[in-house]
Amino acid sequence: VEDSEGLLVVDQHALHERAMFEELKARIAAAPLETQRMLVPATVETDPRAVEAIADAGPLLERLGIELGAVGPRAVAVHSYPTFLLGRGVEPAQFVPGLLARIAEEGHADFEAALHSVLDMMACKAAVKAGDRLTSTEIDALLDLRERIERGTACPHGRPTALRTTMRDLER
Repeated sequence: VEDSEGLLVVDQHALHERAMFEELKARIAAAPLETQRMLVPATVETDPRAVEAIADAGPLLERLGIELGAVGPRAVAVHSYPTFLLGRGVEPAQFVPGLLARIAEEGHADFEAALHSVLDMMACKAAVKAGDRLTSTEIDALLDLRERIERGTACPHGRPTALRTTMRDLER
């Protein structure tokens, strides 16, 4: 994108990830995420440690709109799942194993830190990927978000959402 200062190269994944993260943070501050009850629970294979972590992660999972139940030593059934992720095309099999691994690894003694970590993971999975083709309208909306969201200059991991090259540097 060209502007009065020069050229701005935007990382669409990093910018969209930051926007999704801020949206999720705002939604979850108001209430647990909207959930979709599964007509037929999705069965997801995972690590036995992760299955054991479900019992202690109830409050976190509830806030996220995820209802899980162990169906064996290495599998869980997903009974409810956030509509946010479903709407972005992120299926339970893509998300739940990583979520449970993170919960088992990091624990959840600090609820807010665990929630932040999981929201970051959700935003990353839901964001557009590098190389995804966006329409002009989608590009304009994404660039507009950069100006409106808090800390729009970096993704939740700290990666810059854009790199600037000044007119002077371009002229050189």
